[in-house]
Amino acid sequence: MRYPLANWSSALSRRKFLGMFPAALALPAALPESFNAVRRVEGGGDVIDVRDFGAVGDGTQDDSIAIRNAVAELKSGDVLLFPSGQYRFTQRHPAGGAAISIVGISDVSIDFDTGAELLMDNLDDNGAGTSHGIVLRGPLERVSLHNVAVRWASQPALRSMGDGIRVVGYASDTSAVPDGWTGPGRPVSWVTLSDCRVESSPQAGVIMMGVSDITVDGLHVENTMADGLHFNACRRGTVERYSATNTGDDGLALVTYYSPEAQFDSASETFSFPALTEWSNTDFDVTDVQVSGGAANGVRLAGVNRSTVAAVVVDGVSNGAGVMVDSASPDSGAGWHYVASRGVQLDGITVEDSHTGLHVLARPNGSTGDAFSRFDLEVTGVAVNNCLYWSVLVESIATPPVTGISLIDCTVIDTEIGPGTGAVGLQRTQDVSLGTVSITTAKSAVAFSADNSAQFTIDQLNVTVTGPPLGSEAGGPFAVFQGSSGTVVAADLVWEQAPSSWLPVLIFSDSCVGGTPTNPEVSVGTVTTTPPKGEPVFVACR
Repeated sequence: MRYPLANWSSALSRRKFLGMFPAALALPAALPESFNAVRRVEGGGDVIDVRDFGAVGDGTQDDSIAIRNAVAELKSGDVLLFPSGQYRFTQRHPAGGAAISIVGISDVSIDFDTGAELLMDNLDDNGAGTSHGIVLRGPLERVSLHNVAVRWASQPALRSMGDGIRVVGYASDTSAVPDGWTGPGRPVSWVTLSDCRVESSPQAGVIMMGVSDITVDGLHVENTMADGLHFNACRRGTVERYSATNTGDDGLALVTYYSPEAQFDSASETFSFPALTEWSNTDFDVTDVQVSGGAANGVRLAGVNRSTVAAVVVDGVSNGAGVMVDSASPDSGAGWHYVASRGVQLDGITVEDSHTGLHVLARPNGSTGDAFSRFDLEVTGVAVNNCLYWSVLVESIATPPVTGISLIDCTVIDTEIGPGTGAVGLQRTQDVSLGTVSITTAKSAVAFSADNSAQFTIDQLNVTVTGPPLGSEAGGPFAVFQGSSGTVVAADLVWEQAPSSWLPVLIFSDSCVGGTPTNPEVSVGTVTTTPPKGEPVFVACR
């Protein structure tokens, strides 16, 4: 088959082309740069420039074949280069399931120049996705993506096939497949994403499964149909400067699933374990996360081990929580199952104008043992502003109670607490420790609630109501304790415009004789009120 000169490089690399000629007849060095299909890079690899394989990058011409031909030239040590431009990919259901599919090649880099973009224009007629943007599959290591931008030309009509960047490895140090497992033993390690962007993908923005030694720095994801950035069964990861806008599911998810035996689901390419392991999204360090909008949680942690998440700002989450830390047993009715996270630290969490602030949710549903109820979670510096539901809620929806939660300090501001909820709540908990809890609300309501919660401690409870009583409001309690035991060391309760009937603290006791409480299970130490209240704590029989 004959090829026009401009398209020769689509069928034959320059390296092979020059090998057909004697040295004396080789093309002169002064050829235009755009014709140099192969250029050497430090370390002995080549620069594979997609334009030298026929790509135009004008956002109109179909560059599918040129991109795939360029990718086919990649070998270890090479750089796949996209100069500035829009590279339109229209091929539906391409081989390898992606516009760029790299399998089993280590030490490669995908570099996009400033202004370069992979424009995915291959949705099906019904608006469903037909491929991923970029796929990396093991065995491979030391693969870097720099300044990569993947955008779907049209917003998908439904959640469907098509992650912006998908990395599939294997949750094992070797290629040996553990007994009882399915799936290929193809480890992936040392993957770096720097200053990348994904927009309008039919599924997740970026997803990594069974990958170790990860660096994500400067990623932005927008208008995805599923999660923005998702990790499953990974280890040793660093995430910095990550932002997500209007994702169809969680903005950031670190999730490892539960199953009675370790397994790999080939259809979803996900891993499940019977307990926390060294691959349960273990040893992650996440900092500087910003999530705006979205249909689920801003940040979700489930089945996570020994990890830190810090400097998180979430606003405008319409459903779910700014930060969700949850578990779910097989009998809980949840679609996916995961054990309780342990060794996790949250530091510097800000949630604004969302459905819920921080939600710790255990769903053990009567399971034996504590795999689904005993967390190890320390939270420092939570600030929640204007959430519609609970600002901070720690709960178990069934026995056994959730335990292992320490909340060092929490500030809730400018919240109009909705009926039947509160600002900060404990429901069916055990040994929850709270440091300083400060709540400012526009109108009187139950700011703090403990229900069926045993042996909690609160060092300092501060509640301020800024508005006057409304209508027939009688001045209900700021704090309510029922079916609970624990200690409030000190409380400072302020309502400058409180009615004389104001009842600051209400304890429902189970220790009653003849309808008279004898020994309330909740101990309240020093209580100061503004205006002063002679008896700020009222004990009633439950």
